[in-house]
Amino acid sequence: MKKFLAVTLSILVICVSGCASTTKSPVSPANLNVSIESLVIKEFNEQDVSALVSNNDIDQAIDSVSVSSFDPFKIVGLSSQVNIPAGKKAGVSFRVMAPSFNGAENSSKLVLSYASGVNKEGKPILNTKVVPVQTIILPDARLQFVGFAESMDNLLAAPPVSTWETEKGKNITVKFSVKNQGQSTIIGDSMYVLVDIENKLIGSSASVNITEGMAKAGTSYTRGVQLPILEDAPNGETNVYVKLMKGDYLLDSQTLVLKVKL
Repeated sequence: MKKFLAVTLSILVICVSGCASTTKSPVSPANLNVSIESLVIKEFNEQDVSALVSNNDIDQAIDSVSVSSFDPFKIVGLSSQVNIPAGKKAGVSFRVMAPSFNGAENSSKLVLSYASGVNKEGKPILNTKVVPVQTIILPDARLQFVGFAESMDNLLAAPPVSTWETEKGKNITVKFSVKNQGQSTIIGDSMYVLVDIENKLIGSSASVNITEGMAKAGTSYTRGVQLPILEDAPNGETNVYVKLMKGDYLLDSQTLVLKVKL
């Protein structure tokens, strides 16, 4: 009897120690490298975004890789799902809508979800990778009534025109105003308009601040910029770029054509 018990116990020990485990460790988030460009977008606008995900694990694949959140942005398009073998990389694409630019931070958190490894029940283990992303959210402001005018004293006398002819040594006047097309209030002196003559042998550039604050659908006053044409300017045509700027970021632009007489 004792011999029988001893043999039985030995068999149990062999079974317990020899059976393979059903668990498999997941790929660590530290083994994932995510590359994504900085995002610059106007408030409440939509934009397609992509991230390149590298699986640096030497053995295991990661499956169903997708974007689960991108706070404070709203994901408005279904994220693509990809499977990435060990040592490989693949792109994940998604579409977002920007929040209000007021109070928005310059960094957002991209959260990727993926499956790898299996638990005791043989089911895939879900995991996440959190990536900080530099984001710039801009007001949705646009130029309006852009064109040439007779002079700074007659900005409202006639509709703006997109083509102007002048002589060397004369001054030209460009007029414009700004409208808030977004939802959030834009404070005064936070934007400026740059008027730039493309051919620097004809003329240079000048800028003016937009001093008015604008709530939703608000507008600025009509303003003007006067630029001198050089005495020795070559005759012919050049573009004149009118750009609405917030810091170094372009919000809107329009192009005019200037003709210099012989």
